[in-house]
Amino acid sequence: MSPTDATLHGYPDTLETRLGFDVVREALKAQTRSPLGAEAVAQLRPLRDLEAVRAELARVEELQQALRFDDPVPLENLIDLRPWLVQAAPEGARLEGEALEAVRRVLMTVRLLARYFRERRSKYPALAALAERLTPLPELEQRLAAVVDEDGQVRDDASPELRRLRRQLVLQRQRLREALLEALRDAIRQGYATEDQPTIRNGRMVIPVRAEARRKVPGFVHDTSASGQTVYIEPASCLELNNAVRELELAELREIDRILREATGWLRPHLPALKASLEVLGHFDLLQAKARLAELMDAHVPEVAADGVIELKRARNPVLVLHFRRLQETTGEVREVVPLDLTLGRTFHTLIITGPNAGGKTVAMKTVGLLVLMLACGLPIPADPASHVSLFDQLLIDIGDEQSVEADLSTFSAHMTHMAYMLARADARTLILIDEAGTGTDPDEGAALAQAILEELTRRGARTIATTHHGALKVFAYETEGVENGSMQFDQATLSPTYRFQLGVPGSSYAFEIAWRMGIPEPVLARAQALVGRQQVALEALVRTLEARNQELEARLAALTEEQARLEQLRGEYEARRAQLEAETEAIRQRALEEAEQLLKEANARIERTIREIKEAQAEREATRAAREALERFRRRLHEQRRRARPKPSAAEEPRPTLAVGDQVVLDEGGTPAEVLALEDDEALIAVGSLKMRVPVSRLRRLNRAARRAQTRTTTGATLPALQARTRIDVRGYRVDEALQAVERLIDEAVAGGVREVEVLHGKGTGALRQAIRTYLQGRPEVERFEDAPWEQGGPGVTRIWLK
Repeated sequence: MSPTDATLHGYPDTLETRLGFDVVREALKAQTRSPLGAEAVAQLRPLRDLEAVRAELARVEELQQALRFDDPVPLENLIDLRPWLVQAAPEGARLEGEALEAVRRVLMTVRLLARYFRERRSKYPALAALAERLTPLPELEQRLAAVVDEDGQVRDDASPELRRLRRQLVLQRQRLREALLEALRDAIRQGYATEDQPTIRNGRMVIPVRAEARRKVPGFVHDTSASGQTVYIEPASCLELNNAVRELELAELREIDRILREATGWLRPHLPALKASLEVLGHFDLLQAKARLAELMDAHVPEVAADGVIELKRARNPVLVLHFRRLQETTGEVREVVPLDLTLGRTFHTLIITGPNAGGKTVAMKTVGLLVLMLACGLPIPADPASHVSLFDQLLIDIGDEQSVEADLSTFSAHMTHMAYMLARADARTLILIDEAGTGTDPDEGAALAQAILEELTRRGARTIATTHHGALKVFAYETEGVENGSMQFDQATLSPTYRFQLGVPGSSYAFEIAWRMGIPEPVLARAQALVGRQQVALEALVRTLEARNQELEARLAALTEEQARLEQLRGEYEARRAQLEAETEAIRQRALEEAEQLLKEANARIERTIREIKEAQAEREATRAAREALERFRRRLHEQRRRARPKPSAAEEPRPTLAVGDQVVLDEGGTPAEVLALEDDEALIAVGSLKMRVPVSRLRRLNRAARRAQTRTTTGATLPALQARTRIDVRGYRVDEALQAVERLIDEAVAGGVREVEVLHGKGTGALRQAIRTYLQGRPEVERFEDAPWEQGGPGVTRIWLK
């Protein structure tokens, strides 16, 4: 598909500016990190290919998720290498060390970015597919790193020869400096020197000497100070050392030149791959700019289709969103954009918006066009994600006054030029926006012409939004199938706009009311109403009545919605309080039970002590028996108090038969038999295979012999549904030891119940709890493997466990 076929056709050439997309483009460019991304923004064009747009939006959404919740995406070092790659192409070319270091940094980004999304392919499949177009060159990256350092300087060990030369240079420079210092100290002792440190002039080491003493210091004058009072002399004793240093420096430069030309040659076979990777990096820069702009505007990806239907929910004009955000940052003033709910293309194809000037008609229409344009460019829009927006092949607009003296065009002529263009191209895959339809000429003729044009556009199936003040077009919208009225609400009490769109109701111009408020005398207004005619006045009055009733109904609906929310809150508070009371009641019962247990232990100790005392006192048998009976009555009374302190079983619990050690039972009407190992008060210790547990006796049912045989036959090799093994626990907020105990119980239940997969919700936090749980799991032989849950199910905050 050629670029022309793939892109949406827009008209006129000033389309972007008239809708405000130029503001969005500048805001997007400000979010880029490199010239590569800025160039991608400049080349951004709206597409009409549905699958291409969906794919781009999917990439933006995935990058939003990665930037929000994942490890940092390696998008540093997005350097535009293209000028250097052109420079490196000729044989024998040389790039400087800074350029080679820039290439190495880009190669590092390519390698890290490719690995990042390769390891997260399941989380970000769309971005992983894009990252596959990157070509990592790790060997070239390493070779360049061995030649230049992070500052772009050639390393000492870039070659053995360079290492040798630089070592000799260090030694020679040290000898030269020592000789210079000796000559300078001698000049200082004789009062000839002007400073106490040597310096460099014309690449030679020299000493500063007073001008009048220049002939008293043997050597060569290389320079004079600006004042003429100081000359810079190379002492004769240092001449050979200076020459040696200079020769080594030239040799060093020759070796560096050879190394850089050789390293530049390494790039030459990889130039196509480098250029392709730069293109992908530019796309990634564009994607991160789109993701950050979406965060800035609280934008989302709606349902995108090609069915010609637009259903905007809580949509906000992006230009206003960005403007109010800048206003808040600069002045601190907080303003919110009034959201727009608008439908077009499902039950009607043409929408006529009426209402007073400055009421928001044009802004509402521009919002629709701008959001369609943004989505076609792969940009999330500031609207509820439940919105539905169609792509179109054409977006044709007539917005703004294009009167031109040079072209001899009046406002009306300019409008007609646009109308002629639209009528020549409009079809069912076209979105048309017309501002102030029928203006610029005689009102009656203009209204008639606008109606005829709208009828033709509706017949062709084009989706059209038109704003107007003509009353005839309101009637036309009311009477014509496929055409619908709409208006911007107006507060009749204050005669000020609310900027809220309402469908199905035409809007009044409020011309007479606004004129009266601005001070036009009553007689003049009365005369104007008479000139308009009784029918027109009645129509305007009817429209105002409808608006007033609609506003009243909306106010009532808002009040009912608020009351419903209040009742829901009260219901939630009641449920929370009831649960709290139940918990407190249970806690009281539990404390009573514990107190009874303690009392019983104390009583038993008292009984035993009394018996021991009786024996030691060698009381008579009758007296001993009487004491024992009294103590037994006391014991039974304590048992009764303890029994009453226990929580009462629910009405749904059925009485169970008396059990004995060795009985075969089932738990909670389950299917797997268990054996009673011990009984204590109202609890039983039972065994299911190798698993032992304590359960209330009320949860057990004894099997007779026939049932026992049947249970044995039917449950051989079966799992343990009676245990009702859990598959997920939440240990957020637990201490490590508490969490590990909970995980241990989860694994034990799962193994006994035959469950193969469980989940532990531990949250992200510092990661300490997650690491402790995973260390514990490594030591459990029943655990086959474990890993992070999928991103949409909790990601690193949830560990999924598979059992053997």
